[in-house]
Amino acid sequence: MTTRKRTDKVKGRVKKSKADAEPKEEGRKRGSAPDSGSRTTLQKHVDFFDSDRDGKITFLETYQGLRRLGLGAARSVVFGGVINAALGSSTSRTPSLTVDADHINAGKHASDTGVYDQKGHFVQRRFDRLFARYDEDEDGALDREELARLFEGNRTDLLGHLGSMAEFGLLLYLAGEDRKGRKVLTRQRLKRFYDGSLFYQLADEVAARRAEAGASLFTAVRNSLEELY
Repeated sequence: MTTRKRTDKVKGRVKKSKADAEPKEEGRKRGSAPDSGSRTTLQKHVDFFDSDRDGKITFLETYQGLRRLGLGAARSVVFGGVINAALGSSTSRTPSLTVDADHINAGKHASDTGVYDQKGHFVQRRFDRLFARYDEDEDGALDREELARLFEGNRTDLLGHLGSMAEFGLLLYLAGEDRKGRKVLTRQRLKRFYDGSLFYQLADEVAARRAEAGASLFTAVRNSLEELY
């Protein structure tokens, strides 16, 4: 009696085993910047917070993203709640606290800088115009006073105006550079903020600082207390 060998060939085609099957496209690693040519710059801007790459940004993901950027636990809860409450419903087109990253352009608000167009694309000439108008000392950076004039110059409503102030205030805290005792947003960092790569850079910087601080017990305790807020 002849034993017929098992084969994976079916009707002339070879069935691939699970091990041989083409791997599914893996999500982008957490530490890498967005690079998909099919994504708008505004989508790339928020993709940092979409940790599982499903196109939906939950409150927990926003909270975790803010913590990775160096914001304390309490403020991450507050800002995370405000961000998802403000963008969840407008991007999901239904009452929701989850942000739809694919439709993030629907979350654009009045009184913004206008650097993104209505579809979420970065507009270089508008970015250049922003610095031409508000970088009064021409040092390639915006300080608090220059940002205040920027907010006032773009103001068309109250809620959008307050939103812009909160957004840039947080950005200045997280990414501001110290110059002669004052915090400034440099042109380079602000450009990276708009193109979506700044958050990854900041997260790497924060991770490095935390690792270095862990070597000192005193510094580790102090940082732990600071991160509660």
